[in-house]
Amino acid sequence: MKNKKGLIVGIVILILLLGAYFLLRYLNLDEEKTEEEDAEETVFQIDAEDISDIEIVSGGNTFDFSHGDDTWSYVQDENFPLSESAILNKVSTLTSISSSRIIEDPENLEDYGLEDPEVTATVTDAQGEQTKLALGSTNDAVSGCYMSLNDDASKIYLVDTSLKTNLQFELGDLAEKEEIPSITGSTITSVKIQKPEGTASLYQDGTSETGWTFEDTDGSQIPADSSLVSTYMDNFSALSWTDYVTYDQSTLETYGLADPVTITVDYQVEEETEDSDSEETESSEESAEEDEEEESTVTVAKQMVMLLGKQTEDQNYYYGKLQENSCIYTIGVSSIQGITDVEKEDFLTTKVADYTFADLDTVTFTRNGETYVAKLETTEVESEEEDGETTEETRYMINDKEIKLTDFINFYNMITAMTWQSQDENAQPSGEPDMTINFYKQGGINVTVDYYPYDTNFYLVIDSKGNHSLVNKMDVREFLEAFDTAMEELE
Repeated sequence: MKNKKGLIVGIVILILLLGAYFLLRYLNLDEEKTEEEDAEETVFQIDAEDISDIEIVSGGNTFDFSHGDDTWSYVQDENFPLSESAILNKVSTLTSISSSRIIEDPENLEDYGLEDPEVTATVTDAQGEQTKLALGSTNDAVSGCYMSLNDDASKIYLVDTSLKTNLQFELGDLAEKEEIPSITGSTITSVKIQKPEGTASLYQDGTSETGWTFEDTDGSQIPADSSLVSTYMDNFSALSWTDYVTYDQSTLETYGLADPVTITVDYQVEEETEDSDSEETESSEESAEEDEEEESTVTVAKQMVMLLGKQTEDQNYYYGKLQENSCIYTIGVSSIQGITDVEKEDFLTTKVADYTFADLDTVTFTRNGETYVAKLETTEVESEEEDGETTEETRYMINDKEIKLTDFINFYNMITAMTWQSQDENAQPSGEPDMTINFYKQGGINVTVDYYPYDTNFYLVIDSKGNHSLVNKMDVREFLEAFDTAMEELE
């Protein structure tokens, strides 16, 4: 019994000892944490509004910035387009500096990179008092760098590395960049590219069968495929300058901008307008009300003109500017060449004859000496209900005979889906065409397309616009067989 009691007492004592151990450990850790936190010491602090001047020496360059009338300016060149947000970012870095470690009486400043500091910043307050911050080597192990204050060699401070990196910059990094207008591809009505060899244009055209026309530098024109136009216009939606170069307009020749490539874009935007309308009413309550301002939108025509000069030495950028009072910047080659390096082939549809039947008045087929005129015929049909209403019924007619919709769609879809594999202006036909098709719309489309046997692999398809296209022979034969079958069933 006594042994049992002794065991219980021993266990209780052990528990108490363990509790005391963990309590002491906790208190010790808490004390260490407090000491660690206390080690973070603010060594320099100033309100941004109290700073009158900053001198930053970095990378062999000296930058002086002055603060007056709530704005910052670059002292060496007050015309420099200084970005307020960019300089305020630098200022905020200097307003409060904390040190995680202080080294007293260092033996050698060179060991800390402070014999010849990488960066210095001299901050002058409104009373003219100056504080010089010198930043030396980086200690990667603790993500810090060494700093001295006012050339005091008796103390070195370990501060956050971001203080130094934020003060290492080029002047161009602080320039206010002009924004290139944000243009949505679907709002563009025309694009003009003026080069030394001539001007290429892409523009909306109501007389074009596609709604767009591309005019090449030699003056030749083609209807531009609308889907290819849409893809091209998307190039304008994400244009932005890369780097600031200079505001000095006397240097245009240096950057190839005295005789530039000129990109002119006409586009439209929807803008809100306010109209004040007053209306007379018989109600005394309504007549007492004040005129209400109603918001509405109007379509406004806009234009953006960009000038492009020569490429940079590394060939990765062009020098460029907007036409009106713009600074000179660089812009990526990849974003520009898709706009400037265009020719007819880029907008030429690969479809041989992509004409929607419903948009035409007639389509005439000539095959084996026979002529077949296809058109839509719409008639009004009385409803079977007793309400007397009528509905429109559309029939597909060939030579005034109704053809089954499925038969017609079968071969007509083969026509509009047919694509050419290559174009060869020198390819010439021999003999008579196996098929001639005329697509006609009064006051609009009037295009004739001939399908000639050419060789073992291709048909030569020539249209009245001058295109000579080589088309897979099997595609044409499949279409001709479908057409012949439909005409046999029509008889």
